[in-house]
Amino acid sequence: MKTVIIAGGSIAGLASAKALSGKFEKILILEPDAFDQHGEVRKGTPQANHVHGLLKGGSDALTHLFPNLPKRLKERGAVSCDFCQDVRWYINKKWMPRFCGPLPISFQTRSLLERCIRDEVRQLSNVEFITGCRVKDYRLDAEGKRIVAAVVERDNGTTETLNAEFFIDATGRGSLFPNWLSRNGFGAVKVDKVKVDLGYASCLMELPAGERDWQSILIYPKGPEEVRGATLVNVEDDRWMLTLAGYHNDHPPADIDGYMTFAKTLPQPDIYEAVKDARILTPIKIHKFPYGQRRYYGDLPRFPKGILPVGDTNASLNPLFGQGMSVAALSAKSLSHLAESTNFADTKSLKALKMGYFQSLRHIFATPWGLALGQDFRYPMTIGPKPFGLSVKNALKEIIMGASSTEIIERFYQVVHLVEEEKSFYHPKWISKYFRPRTK
Repeated sequence: MKTVIIAGGSIAGLASAKALSGKFEKILILEPDAFDQHGEVRKGTPQANHVHGLLKGGSDALTHLFPNLPKRLKERGAVSCDFCQDVRWYINKKWMPRFCGPLPISFQTRSLLERCIRDEVRQLSNVEFITGCRVKDYRLDAEGKRIVAAVVERDNGTTETLNAEFFIDATGRGSLFPNWLSRNGFGAVKVDKVKVDLGYASCLMELPAGERDWQSILIYPKGPEEVRGATLVNVEDDRWMLTLAGYHNDHPPADIDGYMTFAKTLPQPDIYEAVKDARILTPIKIHKFPYGQRRYYGDLPRFPKGILPVGDTNASLNPLFGQGMSVAALSAKSLSHLAESTNFADTKSLKALKMGYFQSLRHIFATPWGLALGQDFRYPMTIGPKPFGLSVKNALKEIIMGASSTEIIERFYQVVHLVEEEKSFYHPKWISKYFRPRTK
């Protein structure tokens, strides 16, 4: 096959380029922003000003696609750590136990991670980046069944039509693709929205010199009593990033005095004590997240051939839990696997790709979506479709998080890091362990 066009050059688009690189002669990545090589946050990713976690499952998926990525990140200053040992985590109104575990991860800014992935993609000889360019529309073939071209607009206002054999929509939660589908007779995409009215504020800082036996502190609020949370994490260049967050319009401010006062009122004092004498290196940046959303493209009775959506186009998850990049990476890994056996020139093969891909997304999204909703619906102000049995699952997770067994806590961490599925919590093998009497 000749050409694939990827709309969006963020992490999901970059990972998709690698996933398809062995099947096409040319890959065009179209991105409205210019790419900065000095760590600046792009206009199209304002969320990059805030803490971004790369969970173990997402890290493994990216390493599968880019085997050299861990080395590249380390060379550029990413901080390696053992999540079980080097992270202090307050959740469910208690501090989780710390122990040497099987979850090595790295901490870095979102900008550094994206830059390292982009440099990996630049090594692919069949990839071309076109910046200052955005997809405005798609064109169907004469039968109205397959997308064959994208109408793009340049920064100077000119438009042109680019033909290709396959397309990837990686334009994020604000994608035009759902409206395009409806406008062209494919139907309205079902979407679940969960309104949480989360607001967060972040900055980079330099902490005072001193001994620390941790690389990050996480404070997760437990609703409905606790609404404020925070993440402090060590990133490249010996800097620290602090993100303060609040549910349901209890948001941190952007002025330094108000910001520190907010930190002082967190459910636990540990982060405030760590940062109260810090030197602030960057302006405090604000971001609002009104609702999480999940689109069900696979439920449409008709879907155009020759295109697939990736990343936040499918699901935009509550950023408090740091799942978004990992879900995008796992989705790209699945696309890579399915693409290996796909004949992109064959209609039946494309149909099998579509069905397999959307089925894999249901599988991939089940755990992060379920975990996020379990926390979000602890607040009576949260609005949205509430999953059946959520209260029972939350009760069981409280037992799990309160366990003294390292084996059980390790399993909990593996689920949180998307290494294992949430449904594994409810396997009879593990249920029996939760209620096993503690030995003295």
